[in-house]
Amino acid sequence: MNMHKGPPIIGQLIAEHEIVEGVVGSLHRWAIEGQDTDPDARAVYINFFRVWAKGFHHQQEETILFPALVETVELPSDRGPIKILIDEHQREVELVSQLENADPGEPTLVVARELAHLLWMHIDKENSVVLPEAGERLIRSGIGVLEGLAEGPDEVAVREAVEPLVARWTPLEDDDLYRGDGCMACAAYGDTCGGIEKEWWNAWEWEQHLSYEE
Repeated sequence: MNMHKGPPIIGQLIAEHEIVEGVVGSLHRWAIEGQDTDPDARAVYINFFRVWAKGFHHQQEETILFPALVETVELPSDRGPIKILIDEHQREVELVSQLENADPGEPTLVVARELAHLLWMHIDKENSVVLPEAGERLIRSGIGVLEGLAEGPDEVAVREAVEPLVARWTPLEDDDLYRGDGCMACAAYGDTCGGIEKEWWNAWEWEQHLSYEE
């Protein structure tokens, strides 16, 4: 049952974020505590990010959800939330490659922590702003049915392969990172976006949002 307002893909993506969060937190702990005792874990984490996070989860956003928002809700693709999120997807690809090639020890920890910070903030933007707002707007536009993709055998195998690592290296967040909801916690606010919500809210709605935040 879809517990989130909007087409089924909204709830599916939010549920998938929980899986990604677990792996990201596990990678963070492994980079701090487990590199010496579990060096083979690196390849398993990398495979998850490439096959499952990028090839499966991000694929649904970039080929199903985002095009629907551009075509139906008229959200711009060259600025604002879609551009920011796709840019972050690409940065993730770059960091995963760096993680693969980083020397053990501190170099690996530095890259793993940057990747974790990127994905934690990325998920916060999507869960607190983009996906709820997308669900609302798609429903208003008459799009009640928009399905995500089903895992194939490769995606299932990769997800199941990383689960023992998440159990062994239990997810660890970073106390130095502030995580929050909404535009004010978004790295794009006031720079390339000016507010994710502002791209698709009218002036009155935006003023109401700012008043609520205060």
